[in-house]
Amino acid sequence: MIILKKYFKGDTVIWTIAFLLLIISVPAVYSASALISHKAYQGDMHFLIKQVFAVIMASSVIYLSYKIPYKSYFAVVKILFPVALILLLITLLSGVSYNDAKRWIALPGTGIIIQTSEIAKVALIMFVAKNLAIKADKETYEKNVRKAAVASVITIGLIFPADLSSAMLIGLIIAVIFFAAGVKIKIIYKILLISVVLMIMYVLAAEVLELPGRYSTWQHRIETFFGNEESLSPDDTYQSDVSKMAIVNGGFFGKGPGNGTLRYLLPQSHSDFIFAFITEEYGLFLALFIITLYIILFYRGIRAANKSKSLFAIYLVLGFSLMIVFQAFINIGVSVGALPVTGQTLPLISMGRTSLLVTSFAVGVILNVSKYQNEKTDAGDKTE
Repeated sequence: MIILKKYFKGDTVIWTIAFLLLIISVPAVYSASALISHKAYQGDMHFLIKQVFAVIMASSVIYLSYKIPYKSYFAVVKILFPVALILLLITLLSGVSYNDAKRWIALPGTGIIIQTSEIAKVALIMFVAKNLAIKADKETYEKNVRKAAVASVITIGLIFPADLSSAMLIGLIIAVIFFAAGVKIKIIYKILLISVVLMIMYVLAAEVLELPGRYSTWQHRIETFFGNEESLSPDDTYQSDVSKMAIVNGGFFGKGPGNGTLRYLLPQSHSDFIFAFITEEYGLFLALFIITLYIILFYRGIRAANKSKSLFAIYLVLGFSLMIVFQAFINIGVSVGALPVTGQTLPLISMGRTSLLVTSFAVGVILNVSKYQNEKTDAGDKTE
């Protein structure tokens, strides 16, 4: 135990929760991926090996980002954020498309495909945290607040044509950070007004001018969610119906590992609907346990932020904690039919390389802040 504490400092509870979620992901993804494994003729063990490797990579990312002092990101974000915007622009113009969603880019010569919105999400939180932490004087502070607001609008604007749920998630996270920082609306109201007008203009012109995006998909999913069941066809509600059926079939103790049927009915049972699949095979007990883990992870993250004396660390941890828990409950909400169908994965559990590694990075940063929570930086001291 002493040896572990030497190498794994910081919040012990967060360390434990992160590795528990990663461990849960291995049998869940392996069992849920049976259908796609069968279709690809790659053997039963292909996705098990792939997920084990992904968990090892995720664990490595958590540890590496934990070892890097969070203060170093204050300078790194100046490079990271512009790079993230460039990647988003490339994705929007010539990205890789799956199911009519252009959210990925392929790295030339590597065969690696990354979801750029995941990288941009982290980069934006870091950029906003940095700018809100600088309070040298009123004029500089208001300038940095506007800079953070413009950066947020641009990032969200580049994401939402192809990924409305991620854009809304990022918008919600940034809004909470601004609220927690005590930012006054009067400083950024013009930026917000212009962004709302531009968004409305895009939505109105999207279908007519055939602009890049998935406007028809958004409209269909929202109409399906709020529509009258009598007027909807079984095809419209198929994914949601199957997901809810799997949860009901699971009961309290589940049908047992390998006995779930959701994997044969939904192509995204290993990612978008993995919570429903876990509930079907392992029961309500494990489902509630997973929900509890996310809630505790969020609480411990906020606790670490509250104990920190650096404003940059506070906003950074707040943003990353919100990112993880909001995404988790969006995924869960979709599975139980409380939210319209989206493409949000379950953090640290769903299969998905970019999302998994980005979330692991965020967890590592939170752990690093919890390790140095009594230190302070010149730029983000609470007393400034």
